[in-house]
Amino acid sequence: MIVSGLDNNDDWRFGKSRAQYKRNGVGVYQNVRTRLKSFTSDWFLDTKRGIDWYTLLGTKGTETQILREVERVVLETEFVKTIETLRVIERRKNRAITIELAITTLFDDTISDEVRIEL
Repeated sequence: MIVSGLDNNDDWRFGKSRAQYKRNGVGVYQNVRTRLKSFTSDWFLDTKRGIDWYTLLGTKGTETQILREVERVVLETEFVKTIETLRVIERRKNRAITIELAITTLFDDTISDEVRIEL
């Protein structure tokens, strides 16, 4: 698997040919992060894709629902084998959340990182 790399602002990186691409497990994890940061109705071809972050982060007591939605999206991502770790690290009043996530891919890579979602 090969995908175009993203910079720190989640924009595509261009200009250095093959060095800008992510391969195998790292590429899968980048796809997971991108999908988690997608909001419902973001993609006009499938308005049900993504997560309804506005509702989930705007309502108290939704941590369990958030984790279920994150789990659903991660496991639906191509080449993801299992979720090793999934937990909310921090949830702020300003509609932001940080999630700790570790996955194992079909390439037998285990990758972990924190994903931050902000409205």
